[in-house]
Parts: sequence; C-alpha cells; structure tokens
Amino acid sequence: MRIGLVTDSTAQLSDAETAALREITGDLFAVVPLTILVGGVAFTDGELDAADLCLKMDEGVEVSTSMATPAQFSNAYSTLLDHGAEAIIAVTMSGELSGTRDSAVAAAQSEESLINVVDSRTTSAGLAGALSIAAAGIGHGHDVASIAGTVADWCAGETRTAFAPETLEHLRRGGRIGAASSLLGRALQIVPVLGLSAGVVAPVARVRTRAKALERMVALAGEAAAEIASDEQDVYVEIQHADGEPSHPDVVALREKIEAAGLPTTFRTLSAIITAHVGSGTIGITVQTRP
Repeated sequence: MRIGLVTDSTAQLSDAETAALREITGDLFAVVPLTILVGGVAFTDGELDAADLCLKMDEGVEVSTSMATPAQFSNAYSTLLDHGAEAIIAVTMSGELSGTRDSAVAAAQSEESLINVVDSRTTSAGLAGALSIAAAGIGHGHDVASIAGTVADWCAGETRTAFAPETLEHLRRGGRIGAASSLLGRALQIVPVLGLSAGVVAPVARVRTRAKALERMVALAGEAAAEIASDEQDVYVEIQHADGEPSHPDVVALREKIEAAGLPTTFRTLSAIITAHVGSGTIGITVQTRP
C-alpha cells in the first residue's frame, strides 16, 4: 500500500530530514505551513530569518500566529491522493498548543476511511522525531493503523521536552501558558524551566539564574535518557534555540555539559511559530529515541 505522510511546519525540518522522508515516501509527503504576523504583515512559517524575528520581538514589534486551516490540509491530502496515495497519515503538533490538529481532522472527514490524524502531543524536534517513526513504519510496509499506533506510543513514551524562556509574557499573551500560569506571580524572582506534559506547557523547575536553568536541563536530559533508553534504540538530545545560532553561548554551554554526560546532541532552530509564543532567547532540549 502506498501511504502518504503529512505534517505541519512547526517540525522545522532540515533539508536533510526532508530528503530522508522523501526517500521513503517519494512524492507522497507534504508540509502544511502555519502563518506568522509580524507588525501586521503575514509570513509563511519558514520565510523569516530566526535572528531577524527575535530582533523584532525584542524591539516590541507585535507578533502573532495563525493556525493551519482545514483548506490547507484538504489541499495537501488531495494532492497526495492524486499522486497515488492509498492512505495518509497526518502527524501534527500538539492539539493543546494550536487548532492546527483540529484543522487536520476537519479536512480528513471527507476521506475519513483513508486518512489517520495523529496528535503528536509535542512540536519542533519531538514532531520531527514522530515523523521519522512514521516514515520507518511506511518503509517497513506496516499498515496505517499500526503506524499510527506506534507513533502515538512513541510520542507518549520515548520523547521528553524541556525549555527555558527568558520571560513568561509571550506564553501568557498567546494563551499557551497552560499549567505554568502558577508561576506568573513569581516571574520576577525565578527563571522557569518548563516542559510539555500530555501536550500542555507545564512547570518543571524554578531556579534563580539562567545558569541554574541550564544545569537543570542537563540533569533533566540525563533523567529522561535513563527513562527511555533501550537495547534496540539509541538516545540523543536535540538542543533548540529561538535565534537559530548553534554558536550562541547558552547553546554551547548546554551542549558541552550534555555531551560531557555521555549523551550525543544535535541542534535545531525553533520554528518562527513556536518562537512567537515563547520569545527570543528561549532554549530547549528534546530527549528522544530514533529508529
């Protein structure tokens, strides 16, 4: 069976990752972009340079986002079906963070028997990892239900995310603060370390300095790796930063500490959509297995 794969742009896939997915799916792969508005001007996710976006946010330019629409997903599904897809798996960012997942579901209703939508309960590196799991299933010839179940299980059990924004204001303003709202009254006294729990932003730790936040993420990386490690799959840590600079001092410091603890690392720039909600300077880690 020829199975198509659809996702949204917050995975922030590299050219190499896209090529690897296309090697398995051929032309049956599509990325549906979200939209970011900067000073009232709309940009497709991926059009803006990360550093430029962070600079504009620091200058106080109003930034907001718009979810991917049912029409966008419908067009993606139709294109893949026209190219010979006999079934489609759509893996989206957490439905708790965006209406994008609901758009994917709404668009699938007209072809409900052919399209299976999986809420990854995460985004960015976690979403990219979920896509690699889905692609591996497609490459091994598994059926759609089996692949979707494997992806959902992996998202729940084999990926962990933590991040440290410089301020909670962007999360509060965008309504994505979730359980971390309990920290708002103490925001001046703490540096928060947050995570995604069942797709929702939740507090993980409260420390006094940025350096302590990085140290806590190193500890979290080790704890998460111990939880998800197995004989069959390696564990690695993906470091993510809003401004897209792997040479940023925070990124370098975090990378050195995590690798010194024996865990391999990679780097990913946050999607502009995610940066709009967490703010410039945000640094995060995702600990996960990959096939």
